[in-house]
Parts: sequence; C-alpha cells; structure tokens
Amino acid sequence: AIDTLSPKIFLINQAVKTGLPLVSSMGAGGKLDPAKVLVADFSNTFHCNLARMLRKRLKRLGVGGGFLAVFSSELINDEAVTPVEDEPNKKTTVGTISYMPAIFGCVCASVVIRQLLGLEIEMASRPGCKPKN
Repeated sequence: AIDTLSPKIFLINQAVKTGLPLVSSMGAGGKLDPAKVLVADFSNTFHCNLARMLRKRLKRLGVGGGFLAVFSSELINDEAVTPVEDEPNKKTTVGTISYMPAIFGCVCASVVIRQLLGLEIEMASRPGCKPKN
C-alpha cells in the first residue's frame, strides 16, 4: 500500500501516461463498513479525502481519471479526525480498522481478475452524476 501522496501520484501519473492498466486503492482510514467499498473511475470517487487530494495534485499533471479506483463511500465520523500535534493546519484520521485494508486489497484483486477474464465490472458513480465509462 502507498499511503504517501508523492509516490502514489508518481506511480499513477506514470501508469496513465504510458497507457498501463491500473487499479488504485484509495483511503481506508476512519472507514468501518465493508459494504461501502466500491469501484469507479478515479474521477467518480466520492467521500474519500485521499482521492480528493490525489485528484487535485493529478489534475496539475493533466490526469483527471482514466483508471479504476477502489474507495469507500462511507462518510468519516468527524470525531475520528484530530489535529496533528505541532502542525496546526494538518489533520489525520485516527487509524484504520484492521479488516479494511484487506477488503480494499481483495476488491482490487477481484477487479484485476475480472479484467483479465473479460468480465464486466460494476462501477459506482458520484451521487447525482452519470457514470463515466
């Protein structure tokens, strides 16, 4: 798992620019409900702070989507977000429950296997928007 923005941005940018297929796991921090883990084009992810930050940085590089992302549509409980000591403008979630990274990984693996088999992948869309294909 790559939880640091710069290496994740570098890898995604290189994969998209060279046309490599990619499925990327987004943030599991502060999420508890495995039923809310979804797959979508990266540009259609929602309720994910990591994806929001990545979209902002990738947009500067000319990458707006075009790859699949596994993310959770679950809203984070505001009480789970705390300020980082000694950094007044930085916040962090209070950890990740043990089973969520494994679930995200299993969904990523499932996407890859279904792509290799030529099977359809059910895609989520941002509420109120048509899904992008």
